[in-house]
Amino acid sequence: MEQGPHCFASSAYDADCSPRSRFLSARHEIRGEQFEFDGARGEFLCPQILPTEIGLAAKNDDSPVFRVSFGSRSFLLPDDAEKAREGSILSESNGETLQSDVLKVGHHGSKNSTTPDFLAAVKPQLAVISAGEENSYGHPSPVLRERLQQAGVPTLRTDVDGAIHIWTDGKKLEVNCFVACPQINARINLPAPQPPQTQESSQKQ
Repeated sequence: MEQGPHCFASSAYDADCSPRSRFLSARHEIRGEQFEFDGARGEFLCPQILPTEIGLAAKNDDSPVFRVSFGSRSFLLPDDAEKAREGSILSESNGETLQSDVLKVGHHGSKNSTTPDFLAAVKPQLAVISAGEENSYGHPSPVLRERLQQAGVPTLRTDVDGAIHIWTDGKKLEVNCFVACPQINARINLPAPQPPQTQESSQKQ
């Protein structure tokens, strides 16, 4: 599946999401709409405009942004959204809405996406960057890679690690890469850190 502007599109769609076949149809989603599929729940955080307001020339910030959760695990997919759209999502969302175990890094690892504030709100255990090997844009940006490193987020890249598959049973995450990446599974399935006990809380036990 490919994500087109304001919609989900398969290869049977044009870039403007127009069906090439009478057997297919496009569905436009806006912020706040939800869906369920085989036990997973999803919510759209973007776009924030009605289908009738969609322009002919789609912009990166028109991309669909949605969060999918299954059991206690969650995934955030910002597509090509840039810092302006991330800012509006942050201003209209609470931390619980955005916090996700896996972040598909926006805009192929462009320096204009996955800003420090956005990254701090999502708190991902794993970041995945989709970028072609030796692409002409230089993605992922060294600035973005440094940002993820400083935040202590383990990162996988399709240009280095090949195809990346992530499975979950709602409790644990399992990651497989075309190029072996076994060390990732141990890092992302560690127990969540517990706040340090204070003297007062110790006395109550």
